[in-house]
Amino acid sequence: MRYLRFLWIWSLVLGLLATVQPVRAARPPSVVYFPTTGHHLDEPFLSFWRAHGGLRILGYPLSEAHERNGLLVQYFERARLEALPECAGNPACPVQLTRIAALLTTGRNDPPFKPLALDAPPPTPLRRFFPETGHFLANGFLRFWLRNGGLPVFGYPISEEFTEVDPETGQPVTVQYFERARFSWHPEALGTLWEVQLARLGAELAARDGVETAPVPRQPGVPDYDPALFPRAFRLPVLMYHDIGEPADRYRIPLWRLEQQLDWLLANGYVTISLEQAFEALLADGPLPERAVVITFDDGPRSQLAAARALAARNMTATFFVLPGRSALGAAELRELRSMGHEIGSHSMTHRAMTRLDDGAVRWEAETSRRTLESWLGEPVRFFAYPGGDWNPRVASIVSTTGYFGAMAAWGGTRWTREKRWVEPRVEIDGRISLDRFAWYVERF
Repeated sequence: MRYLRFLWIWSLVLGLLATVQPVRAARPPSVVYFPTTGHHLDEPFLSFWRAHGGLRILGYPLSEAHERNGLLVQYFERARLEALPECAGNPACPVQLTRIAALLTTGRNDPPFKPLALDAPPPTPLRRFFPETGHFLANGFLRFWLRNGGLPVFGYPISEEFTEVDPETGQPVTVQYFERARFSWHPEALGTLWEVQLARLGAELAARDGVETAPVPRQPGVPDYDPALFPRAFRLPVLMYHDIGEPADRYRIPLWRLEQQLDWLLANGYVTISLEQAFEALLADGPLPERAVVITFDDGPRSQLAAARALAARNMTATFFVLPGRSALGAAELRELRSMGHEIGSHSMTHRAMTRLDDGAVRWEAETSRRTLESWLGEPVRFFAYPGGDWNPRVASIVSTTGYFGAMAAWGGTRWTREKRWVEPRVEIDGRISLDRFAWYVERF
């Protein structure tokens, strides 16, 4: 139920953003107000909060900023931010996150919290050992940690994975504690932003500390928080592939060459994120790893299953744009892709050039493909890729009204902006290019 509630909230946020024009301001505000909890968010905490995951990672403010034990602090649902008292109002001041989970678990010596006395084994894409605290981090928790802030936001693991009763639901859940967070695993939400959820440790610490959390009146002239108040754009390579196999050509890449490229991404610190996370970063101040990359596949040939498995073996995920009217990947194969944590998008029903279609046919291609895929998967399909990269403003305008949250072009570079929400760019990866050329596309294109 909690996942469904989060899904509904996320859908509502994106739906509002789809219909409301961005607010244009000469300068973004330095302080905002959250009617949901009745508190302000001012500098230096505002900039830090926006840059480190905002609502999904840190949550709503539960208090005003105030001095405590010689520090300027502010409590949030899942965190507490700290700065020097003289930093109030200064966005350039350094901010850090309290080691909130370490504080709340002080004295726990049950087996999951006991450090493991091991020589550090070599890290793999699926598992890492942290000798600093003597604990492992693996699989979905490792993927979430990397994608959403890593060491600066969550800190080192201070426990192993184990099962405990969730105090909010009363149900057993797989969890792992970090210096600044507690992760819980929700397999029913695999491949979405909510497959790992964060405990409300900030609320727990605020209650323990006796912090005043009652709503306060809005300061004069302070606007409600809205991501549209803060222009955001970034560089994000979104790689576009098609068929997998031999011989190599523009639209076919040998599996060994794809694996070589994936290994290069891992060796150079790149983290694959979903399009859902990319659009959340663009539209709703969500977290964006420093070396993020999105991998996409078009058309849905059966050979892409091999690519999906190669990605999963490396704890990486991709978005597969399929044509339910003609792709070789049917309902069973798409459910297999989802079981690996991959994302499914629509590539239309029949791959016709959409600029040559009338308005009704464009709508049918986009809307029918989405509904068909959703009936197969039993979940929303959020993103569309124009077949053949064929679009114009008329087509993009129609697609924006057919139930998606964003759409992808086929080319255009690596610069993402809110204005291009319905035609965000991708980088075509020719199946014949060298590894050096691939690296150039990722790092410099």
